[in-house]
Amino acid sequence: MSDSNKLTDLSYLRSLTGNANDKMAKYIRMFTTGAPLSLQQIEMYSLNKDWDAVKQTAHALKPQAGYFGAKGTEELLKEIERMAGDKSELERMPAAIQNLKAQLDIIVAELEESLKEFDN
Repeated sequence: MSDSNKLTDLSYLRSLTGNANDKMAKYIRMFTTGAPLSLQQIEMYSLNKDWDAVKQTAHALKPQAGYFGAKGTEELLKEIERMAGDKSELERMPAAIQNLKAQLDIIVAELEESLKEFDN
């Protein structure tokens, strides 16, 4: 996949870690294990109509997506957080969560691919 089609951009992570491969790999591993769990929580909270918990979980995941340059995903999380917080447009929530799941699947795959560079 060409860099222009990727959902991630590691520029911010490189500056955050001083381009230290071991630190970048650590943050990537934390995200690739934690983000799917956060998504599961968002899905469960949404099914239970626990909108405050959806809002809190989306809010916590949002800056993590930003660390990896996933601006579109960061915006989607902001939208999920807003809908849950305002308890408005909740009919859009299932589609937004499905979109988030699709994006996170791609982001995790891209980050796992980038780990191969750091582990050499």
